[in-house]
Amino acid sequence: MKINFFYPVLVLFLQWKNKFRYSRRLIDLQMKYIFSILLMLSFSAGMKAQSSERPQILSDLEKNKKIEVIQPVQVEQLLNMQIANNYMQKGIQGYRIRIFSQSGQAARQKSTDIKSVFPQHFPEINAYLTYTEPNYQIFVGDFRTKTEALYYLKLVGKKYPSAFIVKSLIKI
Repeated sequence: MKINFFYPVLVLFLQWKNKFRYSRRLIDLQMKYIFSILLMLSFSAGMKAQSSERPQILSDLEKNKKIEVIQPVQVEQLLNMQIANNYMQKGIQGYRIRIFSQSGQAARQKSTDIKSVFPQHFPEINAYLTYTEPNYQIFVGDFRTKTEALYYLKLVGKKYPSAFIVKSLIKI
């Protein structure tokens, strides 16, 4: 009698276990789906709450209140050193386009001619003539970013095909 009772229980248990294994995977997928939806909802609610509130500093600025910045003395010293360094450099790091470079006896006259003709074609771009022994060079533009320099290189490159971008100190 014990054997007859045990066998159907074992069969039912194995069937239940197989169903549980399938349903377990299904439950895991459903839980992941539900969890991801809840996570997205909580983030969207948090973003909405942040965007609806105005920071206190903006309302203080509108009311003309004083805003006090508390910082270590070393930060202020470093800032002052950087400002002094910028004044000594007489410019900032940027980009220019070199349109001419030549050495020789006729190079000075040719570079002067090119520098005087350039503003007629591109009046919005400044041209600079430099002499670095033994070359006379003409650089144009004061570009803060390489993207800006690339844009003007395409324009200038039509008239001066040997032009290319150079890192340089530029005037502000």
